[in-house]
Amino acid sequence: MNWKVTAMALFLTACPTFAQQSGTTTECEKQLDKLVCKTEQTPPTALEAINKALADRRAKAEARREQNAQNVQQSPQVSPEAIKELLAEEKKDRNAKDTVDFIYCRQNPKNTMTDSDGKTKTCADVLEYTKAFCSVNPDAERCTLAKSKAEVEKAFAALLSQYNSDNHRNRSWEQSYYGESFAKLTKWGCMSFPDMILPERDGAAHPCPNAPEAPSVQAGVPQPK
Repeated sequence: MNWKVTAMALFLTACPTFAQQSGTTTECEKQLDKLVCKTEQTPPTALEAINKALADRRAKAEARREQNAQNVQQSPQVSPEAIKELLAEEKKDRNAKDTVDFIYCRQNPKNTMTDSDGKTKTCADVLEYTKAFCSVNPDAERCTLAKSKAEVEKAFAALLSQYNSDNHRNRSWEQSYYGESFAKLTKWGCMSFPDMILPERDGAAHPCPNAPEAPSVQAGVPQPK
């Protein structure tokens, strides 16, 4: 003879905002000389399901509020990327100032100047420091300048010789190539020695743009027409 017994066990589960009621259902069946029971979780009622969904939404909203509060507190701080860009910009400005100082001191070795930190230095010290600096930073801007005016003149002489001996120099591609080559050489020469007068491919000569007037330029080199 088989028989079935159903027992309901109810218990309360505490939660932060409400009391949730749930239970289990146990079914027992007599099989031969044994009683076999099976317990299953009672499905939540519609009210319980709604309350659980509301509790989950409250928990997520609270987590978002906490995250937003942290973001507001951190917002005045500068990001690592912004700090990196700022430092790179400062380094670029400092290098440009150091290059100008070196060029000035190379032309005025007995003078003094103010460095990037606002300190007064003799040009002799600047020149000596730049030698040491360039030994470990050969690619820095002030380390790639021409060492002497003779070096610039030699580079122009070689380019002029190449241009004059090129039978195809009047073609559009060659004209573009030589135009760019002379422009680069002029920039390099004038940045190295702003008071130089440099030749053009047509044989004319021109002073560096905005170059300071030096006695040696006025006395020893013919002025462009």
